[in-house]
Amino acid sequence: MTRDFNFLAGGEAGQGIQSLGAILAKSLLYGGYHIFADQDYESRVRGGHNFFRVRVSDREVLALS
Repeated sequence: MTRDFNFLAGGEAGQGIQSLGAILAKSLLYGGYHIFADQDYESRVRGGHNFFRVRVSDREVLALS
């Protein structure tokens, strides 16, 4: 049985969304999973909306689902 999960973290710029996504992705990668990560910078100024998506699977991942 394949394990395949998608995570999405979103919030205002400056709240640490990119840091949270990077820590999550690296932790899963070091745990032996395959990941595909995508981040969006809608605003570089505090207050705009940003998000970080991570797809994780026990098989090779080539794109977000």
